[in-house]
This record gives sequence, C-alpha cells and structure tokens, in this order.
Amino acid sequence: MLEDIILNIILIMFPILCYFVYSCYVEVRNKKYNRIVFIMLFISSLYLCFKYGNVYDNDKVLLFCNIPIIVAYLKKEGLFGVVLSLFVILYCYFVFDYNVFIMIVKYFSYFLCYMLFYKKKLNSDSFLGIIAIIQGFFVSFEYFFRNQGGDINILLSLFVVVVIFYLVTFIALYLIKGAHDITSLYSTIKRLEKEKVIMDSLFKLTHEIKNPIAVCKGYLDMMDIEDSKKVSKYVPIIRQEIDRSLNIMSDFMEFSRIKIEKEIIDINLLLDDVYDGLNILIGDSDIKLTYRENEDEVYVIGDYNRLKQVIVNLVKNSKEAIDGNGEIKIEGNRVGNKFVIKIIDNGKGMSSEELGKIKDMFYTTKEKGSGIGVCLSNEIIEAHGGEMLYESEVGKGTIVKVILPVK
Repeated sequence: MLEDIILNIILIMFPILCYFVYSCYVEVRNKKYNRIVFIMLFISSLYLCFKYGNVYDNDKVLLFCNIPIIVAYLKKEGLFGVVLSLFVILYCYFVFDYNVFIMIVKYFSYFLCYMLFYKKKLNSDSFLGIIAIIQGFFVSFEYFFRNQGGDINILLSLFVVVVIFYLVTFIALYLIKGAHDITSLYSTIKRLEKEKVIMDSLFKLTHEIKNPIAVCKGYLDMMDIEDSKKVSKYVPIIRQEIDRSLNIMSDFMEFSRIKIEKEIIDINLLLDDVYDGLNILIGDSDIKLTYRENEDEVYVIGDYNRLKQVIVNLVKNSKEAIDGNGEIKIEGNRVGNKFVIKIIDNGKGMSSEELGKIKDMFYTTKEKGSGIGVCLSNEIIEAHGGEMLYESEVGKGTIVKVILPVK
C-alpha cells in the first residue's frame, strides 16, 4: 500500500509543481489565462491518478484523488470543485461499484464546508481539519459498509492514509500559496519598476522644459519694450525656446501612447514609399540620398505607419548629422528569417559614450533635439519583435540597423 500511496502522491503533486513553476517563471499576468492553466493542470492531476495510480489493486489510494477538489475549494473555485467531485463520483461508481448515495453525501459535505469557508465562517486551517475528519469518517464507513470487517489493522491503515492525505493536501496548498506569493511579489516589483521609470521620465521632462522656460524668463527680464532693437533680437529667441518646449511635450505625449496595429506588410513597398517622400525633403539640400532595393518579395507583420515613422526619423537624424555635402544610403536585405534595413550616413558620427546613451529618453546630440525620437523608434521596433542597432565612429558617420522578423 505504501508504494501505491507514494505513486499517487507523485501523480497528484506533479501538476501542482508544474503550476508552481509556471507561476514563478512564466511572465503571464492575465488572471483569466492563469485560471485556465490552473484548471487544466488539476484536471490532469486527477486524470493521472485515475490512469496510473494503481487504484485497481488498492482502492484506498482513491482518497488522494480528493486533493485537487480540496485545493479547488480553498482557491474558491467552487464550480470547478463540484465538477471534479462529479468526476470522482462517476469513476468510483462505474469502476468500483461504490454506493453512489454515500459518495454524493460525502462530496455534498465537502461542498457545505466550502460554503462556510466561502462565507468566511471557517478559515483555511479549520476547513482542512474538518475535511480530514469527514474523509476519515467516510473512508471507515465505506469499508464497514462493504463488509470488510473491523480488523484493528484496517482501522490503523485507514488512520495512516487519512493523516498522509492531510499532510499532502497541506503541502499542495503551501506550494500553491508560495506560487501566489511569488506572483504577487513579481507583480509588485514590476509595478514599482514601472513607477520608477515614470518618475524618472517626468523628472527628465521637467528638467528639459525648465531650461527653455528659464531662458525665456531671462530674456524677458532683460527686454525693454521701448527698445525696438532688443525686442526684435529677443522675441525670436523666446519664440524658438517656446517651440522647443512644445516639441519636447509633443514628443513625450507621442511616446506615452504608442499603439501598434499589425498587418501583413510588403517591406519593399514601405521602403519605396519612404524613399519617395524623403527625396522631396532632402532634394533641395547638398545631401545625396540613395536607396538599394531588395530584389526578393519580403513580408513582415507590423504597423505600416509606425515603421514608416521610424525610418523617416532615422533618415532625418542622419541628415542633421551631416554638415554641408554628404550622402545617406538606405539598404534593405533579407538575412535568414530576418529583414535588415540599414541607414548609412557619412556625418559627424558619435563616440562610444554617446552610443551608449543614444536610446535613453531625453538624451540627444542635436542642439535643438528633444531626445525622444530615437527612444520612441526603439520602442516601436521592439514592439514588432525586432531590434535597432547603432554603429558609429567620430568623423566617419553612423550605421543604423533596423532588424525585423520576416513572416
């Protein structure tokens, strides 16, 4: 009997341990999805016990099939507990010819205990203790009802089984509670990290807006309305600083409401569209824009407008990094199951220190930049399951690689 009990404990506990590991390591925090996983694993637990638990040779081990029911009730999954109870009743009736009336009374007693627990008239420890007493009573009653005698050895073995049942149920609940605590802790940490990022962003935003406002105040203090020269000199500067503040706030608002609407996109068509539009933008300057098209048809799943926004932003950055004459190249190539878009310029380039900060919010190497464009672009590409990489050297230019997964 001991071997059968150990086998059933393993079969019952294995899905519960799977739930524990799932809760600890899988980053899914959707309550509905977690509930589905919980239900499926506990149905699996009951099935494994019925299928491989050696209940045909020793039906005492059927006691451990009640553990998923008890755990379901303690998790306040009343309907699920009732469904599992019906499974056990039908199985015991058809396989072992148990008295169905006794089985119904027993599991109805479980349900009554659950209702007391649900209405907070019982705590979890009291609930578990009463269940163990009920289970011990009904196991003894079933054995005597089926004329298996009142041998002291039978009673002793029943007592041992009930105690083991109680301990295993307690361990299962402890593991599930541990999984819940770890999940809650993880959610709390993620929330704190998110709040920290928001606070840092707001601090940086405040700092960035404070500077142009301070400049405006300084010029207003110095400006004499009756001095037309000072007015004509200072007003454009003040207007410029106000525009800069508005741009920073506009970019920040854009960053905070990123929405990606994905569809199947012909990436070559997107790059053609970008090239045609940028030719108008760059056409009047001394910068040469070239585009080397990928010859194969390549499709990605993404947001057409958002990806276009990223490429346009990166090319504009390249344009602003070039003083006088220069060249910007756009290339698209498929590499395995990835599509790599390169924006290459021969502008002033960046140092290793600048490269390390280039994706940070509000960091910019441009005199009038907001420092949000690259950060926003990186967020968009990551939302597409891709990545954005920078290669640069001072005085030699910059290469930006946008890597997207191919459909």
